[in-house]
Amino acid sequence: MKSLWRIFSFMKPYGWFLFFGFLTTVLPVAMELSVPRLLQLMIDEGIRPRDMDRILLGAALMFVAALVGAASTLGQGYCRAVVSQGLAYDIRHALFRHIQSLSFANLDQMQTGQLMTRVSSDVDVVRMFSSAGLSLILRVLVMIFGSMIMLLLTDWELSLIMFAVAGLSALFIRYLMLQATRLFTVVQQRLGALNTLVQENLAGIQVVKAFVRGRFEIERFAASNDDYREKNIEVGNLLAVAMPVLQVLTNVGTVAVLWFGGLSVLGDRLTLGELIAFNNYLMIGMGPLLFLGNLLMMAARAEASAERLVEVLNTKPALSIAPAPHQAQRVLGRVTFDNVSFHYSRPGLNKDNGAARAIGDDVLHGISFVVEPGQQIALLGATGAGKSTLVNLIPRFYDVNGGRVSVDGIDVKAWDAGALRSGIGMVLQESILFSGAVRDNIAYGDAAATLDDVIAAAKAAQAHDFITSMPAGYDSRIEAGGANLSGGQKQRIAIARALLIQPGILIFDDSASAVDMETEARLQAALEKLAADRTTFIIAQRITSVLKADQILVLDQGRIAARGTHQQLLASSDIYREIYESQLGEVNGMETMRRDD
Repeated sequence: MKSLWRIFSFMKPYGWFLFFGFLTTVLPVAMELSVPRLLQLMIDEGIRPRDMDRILLGAALMFVAALVGAASTLGQGYCRAVVSQGLAYDIRHALFRHIQSLSFANLDQMQTGQLMTRVSSDVDVVRMFSSAGLSLILRVLVMIFGSMIMLLLTDWELSLIMFAVAGLSALFIRYLMLQATRLFTVVQQRLGALNTLVQENLAGIQVVKAFVRGRFEIERFAASNDDYREKNIEVGNLLAVAMPVLQVLTNVGTVAVLWFGGLSVLGDRLTLGELIAFNNYLMIGMGPLLFLGNLLMMAARAEASAERLVEVLNTKPALSIAPAPHQAQRVLGRVTFDNVSFHYSRPGLNKDNGAARAIGDDVLHGISFVVEPGQQIALLGATGAGKSTLVNLIPRFYDVNGGRVSVDGIDVKAWDAGALRSGIGMVLQESILFSGAVRDNIAYGDAAATLDDVIAAAKAAQAHDFITSMPAGYDSRIEAGGANLSGGQKQRIAIARALLIQPGILIFDDSASAVDMETEARLQAALEKLAADRTTFIIAQRITSVLKADQILVLDQGRIAARGTHQQLLASSDIYREIYESQLGEVNGMETMRRDD
C-alpha cells in the first residue's frame, strides 16, 4: 500500500477532522462492545436472581450506549465527507498543476484518455475508499481486535477457536489482496484505453463520417468495451469467492463455540450469561470478517488507482531548469541555430507528418543559421521535412539532442521558460481555441488587455469584420475547440491572439492555409507593418506567402537543402523552383532575367 500512503499525505491539512473522525469511529464500536457485557450482567445478576433494579440499570446503560453510538456516527459522516472531498480536490489540483509543468516530451508519452481517466476515475476511486472504505476498515479492525480482547477476558479457552478462524481468514484475505491489486490495475488500464478511444473518435468524428467508418469505429469500441467488461467479470468472480469462504469459516467457528460452550455451561465452568456474552462477542468479531474481504478488495482497487496517480506525480519534467534562469523584459528577436540535431523520444512521434521514426533517428540534422531582429524567415519543404519541429525548438518545447539554439545570444536552456515564451507569439497548424468569449480567446496571452487592444489585434488579423457580425460581437461565445467557427475564422482569431501580446518573435506555422487568397493578401499587408520590428518565421504551403521574406530556408529530410531570397533560390535551387512552378506556373521571362542578374 505504498502508493496509497503517498496519496494519503494529502490529508495532512485535515488533521483535526481525521482526529475526530478516528474518535467517532472508535467510540460507537466501544459502545457496541459494551452491550454484551451489560447483557451478561443483566442475565446473571438481574434476571436469574429477579433483581429488577439491576435489569433497569442495565437497560438504561444499553440505551445510553446506543445514543452515544448514534451521535458519534453522525459526526463521523461529517468528518468523512470533509476529508474525502478535500483529498479528491487536492489530488486533482496537484495532478493538473503537475501536468501543466510537464514538457512536450513528457506529454508525448501520455495518452489524453489515460490522463483523463487518472484525473477523474482514479481520483474518484481513491476518494470513495477514503470516505467509506478507510473508516469501515478501521471500524472492522477495532471490532475484531476489541471482540478478541473481550473473548479472552470472558473465556480464554473458547477464544482459541476465534483466533484459529481469524488466522485462516487472514491468510485467505491476503491471497485475495494480491490477486485483486493485479486485476484492478488492469481494469483501470482498460478503462483508460476505452476513454482514449472515445476521445479520439469524438475529436475525429468528421473524418469518421466522411469516410463512412461508423461501423468500423463501433466494432473497435465494442472490442475495447469487451476487454473492459471481461476484466470486470474476473474481479466479480474473485469477489464472489470471498463471501462464501469467509461465511463457511465463520459458521464453523460459531458451531464450535456453541458446542464447546454448551458443554462448559453444563459442566458449570461457564454461566449462561457468559456463554451468551461470548457468543455475542463472537458475532461482533466474526461478522466483520465477512465484510473485511470486500473492504480489502476495495483497498486493493484504491491502491491500483493510487499507483497510477503517483506515476503521474512522480514524472519529472524532461526540460531541466537553469540554476539562475535568464530573465528579460522583452525578447529582441535574434535567433541562432548552431549545428542543431534533434529526434523525438520514441517511435511514432514525428510531428511534421506522423510517420514512425525509431528512437535516435534524427528529424533534424546539422541545422545552422542566424536570424537578426526584424528579419522575416520563411521555411519551405515537403511534408515531414522538419519545418514544424524546427520552430518548436525556439520556445524550447523540446530540448535539442545536439548543437544549440539561442535567442538574443542566450541558449534557450538558460532562459526562464516563462520569460522566453511570453516574448514569442505562435500560431500553430491547428488553431486551438477555448470555450468562452471571443475577446477572452484573443486576450488569452494577456489577461490585462483592454477591449481596444483586442479590437486592434483582431483588425490586424482580418478578424474584426466577422467578429462584429456575430450576435454578441466580441462577447459572443466560442464552443469548445471553436466548433461554431469555420477553419479560416479560427485561424484569424489565433493570429490575433499571437499579435496581441506584441512579441519579439512571431511564428506562423501554416497559419493562413484556411483563408481565401484575398483575405491572405490583406493579412500579409497588415502583418508587414506589425512585423517590421519583429523577427518573423513563416511556414507556408503557398509560395506567395514567402516571396518577400528576407531569407528562405528550403528543408529536405531534416536538412537545409538551400537558402537565400526568392530570386537567389529561383536561380540556385531545383527544389524551390519546382515548388514555385507547381503553384505559379513556369518561371516567366522577367523572373528569368532577375535570376540571371
